[in-house]
Amino acid sequence: MAKYWGQRLWRPPAPDAATTVHLASLLQSCGRAGDLRRGRLLHARLVLSGAAAASTFLANHLITMYSHCADLASALRLFAAMPRRNAVSWTTLVSGLSQNLMHADALAAFAAMRRAGVAPTRFALSSAARAAAALGAPLPGAQLHCVGVRLGFDTELFVASNLADMYSKCGLLSEACRVFDQMPQKDAVAWTAMIDGYAKNGSLEAAVLSFRDMKREGLVGADQHVFCSVLSASGGLKDGWLSKSIHCCVTKTGFELEVAVRNALIDMYAKSMDVESASRVLKIDPGGWNVVSGTSMIDGYIETDCVEEALVIYVELRRQGVEPNEFTFSSMIKGCAMQALLEQGAQLHAQVIKTDLIRDSFVGSTLVDMYGKCGLISLSMQLFNEIEYRTDIAWNVVINVFAQHGHGREAIQAFDRMIYSGIRPNHIAFVSLLTACSHAGLVDEGLKYFHSMKEAHGIEPKEEHYSCIIDTYGRAGRLDEAYKFISEMPIKPNAYGWCSLLGACRMRGSKELGEVAAQNLMKLEPGNTGIHVSLSGIYASLGQWEDVKAVRKLMRDSRIKKLPGFSWVDSNKKIHVFGSEDWSHPQQKDIYEKLEELTTRIKEEGYIPDTSFLPCNLEDIAKERILRYHSERIAVAFALISMPATKPIIVKKNLRICIDCHTAFKFICKVERRDIIVRDNSRFHHFVNGRCSCGDYW
Repeated sequence: MAKYWGQRLWRPPAPDAATTVHLASLLQSCGRAGDLRRGRLLHARLVLSGAAAASTFLANHLITMYSHCADLASALRLFAAMPRRNAVSWTTLVSGLSQNLMHADALAAFAAMRRAGVAPTRFALSSAARAAAALGAPLPGAQLHCVGVRLGFDTELFVASNLADMYSKCGLLSEACRVFDQMPQKDAVAWTAMIDGYAKNGSLEAAVLSFRDMKREGLVGADQHVFCSVLSASGGLKDGWLSKSIHCCVTKTGFELEVAVRNALIDMYAKSMDVESASRVLKIDPGGWNVVSGTSMIDGYIETDCVEEALVIYVELRRQGVEPNEFTFSSMIKGCAMQALLEQGAQLHAQVIKTDLIRDSFVGSTLVDMYGKCGLISLSMQLFNEIEYRTDIAWNVVINVFAQHGHGREAIQAFDRMIYSGIRPNHIAFVSLLTACSHAGLVDEGLKYFHSMKEAHGIEPKEEHYSCIIDTYGRAGRLDEAYKFISEMPIKPNAYGWCSLLGACRMRGSKELGEVAAQNLMKLEPGNTGIHVSLSGIYASLGQWEDVKAVRKLMRDSRIKKLPGFSWVDSNKKIHVFGSEDWSHPQQKDIYEKLEELTTRIKEEGYIPDTSFLPCNLEDIAKERILRYHSERIAVAFALISMPATKPIIVKKNLRICIDCHTAFKFICKVERRDIIVRDNSRFHHFVNGRCSCGDYW
């Protein structure tokens, strides 16, 4: 008897139909509630009863339950042990894998379903299409589309919506539009797929127009997803009237109080630089502050260069107990970088470390950028080396930091390391690289990398890349080659290109070519006051004072005022701003005593004031006085008397540092034995031991 039972085990009979339906209902309840423990108990009962093996219907419900409970290992084991599988079994498996973000496995399961000779259902096809969309895999997506066409599913609303969404998420908008246009009927899901696809692929106007067409068709099924997508597109267009129109539509449909939509409204107004409207939306629900709405407000203030207001929002977020995320920190650090606020940036750095977000590549990249723009390149490089996973953003930032500081060779090495690491450069990386070559006088290297853009990397050069080459030639004094390059360009040079050439002509005293550059620049930027100032400088360097007078008369007649030069320095958590011959500072007496002392000491070291650009009708004493009281020199004098010797002197200037101040700072850093860092509107200058990091090449 023992032998008999060993050969043939007795099993209880399978449950009847009513019991089967009841058990299936229980499994559905476990799946919806995510109650894995209870679901496993039911599975054990089914195994003991033999129903799990005998009933494909119940086995399918078990797979669904495990999928909903995110236990895909159990679902896969159960599927593999099933003696009989039908289309529902395969569909359940593909859907479960896709829903649990196992997208590659979902596509593999769909392929196995086809090899098994089972005709896929529309639900299996849709789930596979969602997996292809999540992977950004257009080739498998196109194959799924072919399967859908053969089975006649491609025009069905549910399948077609997912196919259109798949193509748009893969960046194939034309194919997405074709699928969308062939749909005999369209619902809110289909419209949402297209609007979201347009918005995320940069076709912002098309997204807004699709939303308009959707409303014209009288479709009332618009939900928060549609509004979030169209609000994002509207924010990117920065159209105030359009933003308010869509806001009215949101209010009429009653979605203004939805958290996601309200966040999208704040983000839209912030991107449109309408922080006042964004603030009003935020106040709709005073207790509804969250990290998304707060970060959007911070972004808006940062984009409008209102860093102090952004800081107020940041403090309010913390006061309400909202923890900042990586986007919050990135925005705040970006604001500090824009204004070179080192102390505030360092405090944010400390908070990033406390919240353990220092490992985030995006946050780390913004810190690298911030310290670079504050002049502390060594700390910037240290942080870059600590980034564990370096994205293209991190590499672009570090190349740009090298460019700003004139370290051309180091920028080239970083670019080559990026290529070696397997990251493809984009057009931003090339702008930074070419700028670095320009600032370091690496003409041949710059040309080599410029030509490699299309030949080696398939990137078509844009206006900014051509402008970098013009600047490279100009800084090197190769003005004829610069003009020849402009003449042979396939596109017209932009304002930056002509401005670079004009600046080079001013440095080299090239009158004829400077006038050509000025004329072309006036056509592009008639309100640019720097054009007349540069022309005046060219004439002054050649001693043509009558032409200087003519330019200045033209400026007076046209009511064109020269942009005043300002310099500022951070000291004791306060920004001190200085203008030329500034007498307004409370420590004015001490500052000017320090300036007099410095002038005496650097003259003893060999400093000779460069007065060649000043009017000849002035006496030498008056000329020297003008140079002595330039804003950057006042800022350095203030820093020397107010900041401890252990802190670096970092001066920021809105215009280019003048030649005489550049020479003076080389002597000042030597006699004071202090390192001085000056960030002008072109680059950084590090003055150490009587030398400048630019090598007098800028």
